Amino acid sequence: MVKKKIAVIGAGNLGQAQAAHLAMLGHEVRIYNRTVARIDEINERGGILIHGVLDGLQKMAVASGDPADVIPGADSVIVTVPASSHRKVVTMIAPLLADGMSVALHPGHTFGAFDAKQALIEAGRGDLDVTFVEIQTSLITARLTGPAKVHASGIKKALPLAAFPADHGFERVEYLFDAYPTSIRAPDVLKTGLDNLNASVHPAVVMSNLGQIDRGETFLFYLEGFTRAVSQLVQGVDRERVEVARAVGVDAITIEGFYDTAYDTVGDELHEKVQSNEPYAEIQAPTRIDTRLILEDLPTGLVPISSLGAHLRVATPVIDASITLCSEVFHRDFRAEGRTVDSLGLAHLDAAGIREYAKTGVK
Repeated sequence: MVKKKIAVIGAGNLGQAQAAHLAMLGHEVRIYNRTVARIDEINERGGILIHGVLDGLQKMAVASGDPADVIPGADSVIVTVPASSHRKVVTMIAPLLADGMSVALHPGHTFGAFDAKQALIEAGRGDLDVTFVEIQTSLITARLTGPAKVHASGIKKALPLAAFPADHGFERVEYLFDAYPTSIRAPDVLKTGLDNLNASVHPAVVMSNLGQIDRGETFLFYLEGFTRAVSQLVQGVDRERVEVARAVGVDAITIEGFYDTAYDTVGDELHEKVQSNEPYAEIQAPTRIDTRLILEDLPTGLVPISSLGAHLRVATPVIDASITLCSEVFHRDFRAEGRTVDSLGLAHLDAAGIREYAKTGVK
C-alpha cells in the first residue's frame, strides 16, 4: 500500500476515528479542528487513543487549529464535519488546495460534491484539478469517550464511494479502498447522493416523536420510535426519493432493499426489518430537538431531493410537507439554507445535462 499524506478536517468522533485508523495503517496524518481545545487534547496525549474494533495510541504528524498547517503538501483531504458545513469548509480551504489533490466528503449526504465544487467556483478556484469523493455515510461507527480518546464500535461493509467527476476515477483515493476493502465503487455521485437513506429515515422518526424528544425523555430511537405508523411515513418519503432518482436516470436502492443487503434482518415489512436489526438495539434517541438528524439531514438530504424533483417535475408532497413542518418548528427556512438546484449551479441543466456533469465536471 502506498503511504499518503492525509489532512483530516474535523476532530469530532468520526474525524478522530478516521485519523487514528489511517495513522495505524502507516499514513502520515495531519488533523485540523476549528475548536483548538480538541487539538490541545490530542497534542497533550501525544496522539489519538482509539479502542474497540481498532486499538492503540496513534500519533499525528500535525495537530493544529490552523488549516495552513495541515493541507499544503497533502495528497488527500478528508472532510468529516457535518455536511451542512461542507460549503463553508471548502470555501475556507480553497486557497490551500492544489492540482492533483483529492477531497473526500465523509459523508457527502446528497450532492455534497456538487456543493463543494460550486464553493470552489465561487472562490475563484473552479479550474483546480481536484477529485472529490463522496462517502455515502460514515465508514466507522465511533464516539468520543474522553480527551483525544475515541471508541470505534464497527467498520461499515459494502459502503458506496463515488468520484466527482466520475471520469477522474478512483486513482487518487485507492488508499481508502485499501483501508476499507469491502467498499463499493459507485458509478457517480448521483447514485451515492440519491441513495441517501438517512434523509428518508431520520427526519420522519424525529418529527413523529417530537414531543418525547422535546421533553428530554430517553427512548430507543429505532426499537421504540420506529412504530408501524412511523414506518408508513418513512416509506412515503422513500418512495418519492426513488422516483426523483429515477427521473435523473439513477436506479436507487429502496429502503427495504437496503436492509435486506446491509443487515441480517427478518420479516417482509419495513417495520419488522428495523425491529429485528441487532445493531439498532441500543441506539438512543436524541434528547434535544436541535439534532443533526434534522439540522443536517433536512438541508443536505430532503431539500436537494425536493429541489431536484421540482426541477424535473416529479411531485414530492410527503418530502415537501416534512420540510415545511420542520421549518415551522425550528423557525428556519430550510429550503433557503439547503442545497438546491439553484445553489448548486444546476438550474440550466436538464436530466441528461446533470448526468453529464456528474461524469465530466463540465456544465
